[in-house]
This record gives sequence, structure tokens and C-alpha cells, in this order.
Amino acid sequence: MALRERCLAFRPGRIGNLEIKNRFVRSATWENAASESGHVTEPLLDIYRGLAKGGVGLIITSHSVVHPRGMTDPRMIWIADDSYTPSVRKLARAVHEAASDCRVMIQLTHSGRQPTPGTGVEPVGPSQVYDEFSKQTPREMTLGEIEEVIEAFAHAIRRAREAELDGVELHGAHGYLLSSFLSPRTNRRKDQYGGSVENRCRIVREIVERGHKEAGRDFPILIKMNTVDYLPGGVDIDEAKKVAECLNQIALAAFEMSGCTWETITRSEEELGFKPSSIPEARGDIKTKEQEAYFWQYAKEIRQVVDKPIILVGGVRSIDKVEEILEEGSVDFCAMCRPLVWEPDLPNRWLRGEGSETAACISCNKCIPEEGSLRCVFKK
Repeated sequence: MALRERCLAFRPGRIGNLEIKNRFVRSATWENAASESGHVTEPLLDIYRGLAKGGVGLIITSHSVVHPRGMTDPRMIWIADDSYTPSVRKLARAVHEAASDCRVMIQLTHSGRQPTPGTGVEPVGPSQVYDEFSKQTPREMTLGEIEEVIEAFAHAIRRAREAELDGVELHGAHGYLLSSFLSPRTNRRKDQYGGSVENRCRIVREIVERGHKEAGRDFPILIKMNTVDYLPGGVDIDEAKKVAECLNQIALAAFEMSGCTWETITRSEEELGFKPSSIPEARGDIKTKEQEAYFWQYAKEIRQVVDKPIILVGGVRSIDKVEEILEEGSVDFCAMCRPLVWEPDLPNRWLRGEGSETAACISCNKCIPEEGSLRCVFKK
């Protein structure tokens, strides 16, 4: 016990005005467990109770709907109007009651050019750029529609505070709407929301400014952003550093570093330098510590231009790797989800020094639900 308590992973950290009890973050992952109408259900609450009791310091919920025309997947959590606030409050209270020292934030998203086929949602984006994954060309958004989306995010931030959540995370990664505005590949606008890095970041800046007006400047707003798209003309690490430097001037509380879009799946292993997975940002078959934390090299670069806490996601599987990352100093928190699907009590197990120092998760991606809710298919 004493040895583990001395580990950096179990020392408190801060995000904005919040103290986080340790350096473990549960990263956002769609559970397919809300009701068809977007309300929180008991099975969904059970997932979050288990995570809270399991010892993670901060939970970031699955992506939630901020605008009716921005739904990404079915059975997502909705926070698109005030009628959903009581439902989301149930989730916040379930976490806080399960573990009073566990923080929980909701991830806010708009599908943009990447709604799941079959949802009936029209793909839209900053520009009409063909999507090689969906084989569709999104409709270019009007200035009026951009304004509507900014307001929708701002109202959702206010609802999150009213629902007793500890903060929000803007989903600016993986090719969804905010990500597509930040990327020069998908944002070719000639107005104030396109062109320069400052203009491409404008939508995020306006969301944060209005969100703080509605929820208060002390309410933490995080962003998840791509360090690399792995696509021609898209975000690479040099471009990501420019975007991060611009976003660092905004009142964001922390940055979560990720990568890839759904179009990444269309690239070959030779083009990518790694085997593409069924979930673009979640690589499979992680067997060694060298294969873990595959966005860490990029997070180190982002650290040079960002003075806010950095959360690293992507293939973290062992406590030794977590310690190595934290000791190096470029990253403040390590995020996981797939290992916590199998072992929601993984942080507590590591704290107690019990069992393997590597998670049981084999990174097969079969926990991501095509049918049914988020679960490990190997766990009996």
C-alpha cells in the first residue's frame, strides 16, 4: 500500500479549480445505454457507479447530444434542451454518491460530417469536402447554423453546471464537427471561421466564452483535440501545435491529446505506419509497453506550447507505463476506457498492489457496442 501511495499516479492533481484525487481519467466512450429518447437509464448509471467505486479520479462521460441535428449515434445521452437536465443530474449524483471524491464531466459533441449511417442525421461541416469513410459529401454550414451550434454548446455547458456535473469536455477530435473546423483538410472556408489557425479556432473560442458567461468562469471546460489526423492535408503535429497554441489563449482548463478520424480507417498499414483498427483512435493488439501510449510522442510536442494540464489517451495498459509518462513530465493525467470496461476497479487494484501490473484488457475493441451496451465480451 505505502509503495503505491508514493507513486505519481496516486498523487492528487488539479484541473481548473478542481482537485482530482489521482491521475487516472476515464476517457469518453459511447456506451449505447441511454434510452432511445436520450435519457439516463439504470444500466447506464450502473456503469458509472462501478467506475466511481473503482477508484478513477475523473470520469468523462460518453459524447452527448447538444443539438438535435448533431446526434452521432443512437442511444446517446442528450443535453440538448432544459428537459434533459434532471436526467443528467441523476448521472452526476450517482457518481458522487458512489464516491464523493470522484469527479465527473460530460463530453459535448456535434456529429458534423460523421453521423452514424442509419441515424437519419444530415452530415454537415465547415466545407463541402468528400468523406472517404462515409462516401458522402457534407453540406457546408451557413453562418446562421454556426451561430446556432455555438449557442447550443453554450446552453449545454450551463445545463451541465445545473445538473451538478464538475465540468465539461468539448469533443474537438476524431473528425466530428469541432475537429473538422480545426483541420485544414476539412475547413476551407473563406469567412471568419476558416483560413488562418485563429479563424479555424474561432468556433471553439466563442463556445468557451459564451459557455463561461452562462455557467461561470470557474466552471471547467476541457477540450479533446487531435494531434494527428493521419490524412493528407489534415492535422499533423506541426499543425496541431499551432492549433494548441491558439487554443491555449482561451480559458480552457485542460487538453486531452488524441488522434485519427473515421477517414483514417481508409488508409493502409503502409501509409499509417500501424495497423488500422475498427475504431480509428483505438489501436488493437497492444501487447508490450512500447506499444502503449501511442499519442505520447505528440503530447510531448504539445507540452511546448500549452501551459494547461494535459491528459493523454490511447493504449495505456500498465501502471509502469503510467509512472514512466508522469515522471517524464509532459503529461499530467493518463486516460483509459477499454481497460476499465473489463476492470472498473483497476485503479484501486493497482493502489492495493494486487494482481498484474498490466490491465487484463487485450485491446480487441469488441467492447465497443454494435449491439447491446458497452461491455467486455470475455468477462463472464
